[in-house]
Amino acid sequence: MSAASNYLESALLEHFRGTQLPLPSNFFVALHTADPTDAALATEVATASWPSYARQSVGTPLSSAWTASADEAGGGKQITNANTLNFPANNGASSVQVTHFSIWDSQNGGNMWAHAPLTAPKTIDPTDIFSAIPGALRLISR
Repeated sequence: MSAASNYLESALLEHFRGTQLPLPSNFFVALHTADPTDAALATEVATASWPSYARQSVGTPLSSAWTASADEAGGGKQITNANTLNFPANNGASSVQVTHFSIWDSQNGGNMWAHAPLTAPKTIDPTDIFSAIPGALRLISR
C-alpha cells in the first residue's frame, strides 16, 4: 500500500490552517532499493551504481498523467500512472534491485509526496531499462 510522506501529511494539515498547499507543475518518479518510508530516507537508486539513472517525469498536464481516482478493492481510492515511464538503461557495472517508487516535486532534490512498493522487486541488470507501463505504478489512499 502507498503512503503519504511526512512532507505531504504536514502540508495537508497546514492546509486546514489556511496555508496554501503548493502544487508543482510536474511530478517525478524515483526508484528505490528499499522502502524510503514517510521520512524520505536515502534509498533512492545511487548514480554510483547506475550512472545514467534520473527521476522521470509523470508527464503533463498532470490531469492526464494519472488515471482518475477510482475505488480500490481494500476500501480506499487509487490512481495509477496513465503514461509509460522509461528510465534510462543501467550503464553501471552491476545489477540494481529496485523495490519501491516515490513521487517527488522536483527532478533533483525537492520534496517526496508519496511512496509505494512495486508489485514485485525488479532486478535491473547492466544495459536493462526499467519501464513502468500504464497502470504499473499505483497510489492508494485509505
